[in-house]
Amino acid sequence: MDFKKHFQTKTDVNNFLKDFVNYIEAGHCVFLVGDLGVGKTYFSQQIIKYLTSVAFVSSPTYNIINTYQNNNIEIWHCDLFRVNSLDEVIELGILDNLDHKILIVEWPNLLEKIIKDPITFKINFGKTNYERNVIINLPKSFKMIKKVSNV
Repeated sequence: MDFKKHFQTKTDVNNFLKDFVNYIEAGHCVFLVGDLGVGKTYFSQQIIKYLTSVAFVSSPTYNIINTYQNNNIEIWHCDLFRVNSLDEVIELGILDNLDHKILIVEWPNLLEKIIKDPITFKINFGKTNYERNVIINLPKSFKMIKKVSNV
């Protein structure tokens, strides 16, 4: 299922993602697609911040993978821009134990035929500096039922 979102400011993006992360759980793969500089890392950082409460989320541009913890669920933030083959992806362990982690991938081209039904954010520039037009593709199995916290 595709739906479109128009964000005029970073605050709009943050407000949307703050709610959206309530539906992300272990086994979900989030693909961020878009041109260089469109904000894939910003979207990733906000998703990770809201999932983990980590104050600073760094870009994995040079590390390729940064990992975070949410209770007992690992969150893998991957930037595959500099990865050249599926063999490299396999060596990095990105595909290991997918049901037990949340995978967030910038530049997911190498994984598009392997990972079935990812959550995909196709991010496009808008007319102004912070404006973005985003097409979000959700897998059929994605449940939009808000999790209830045990507070």
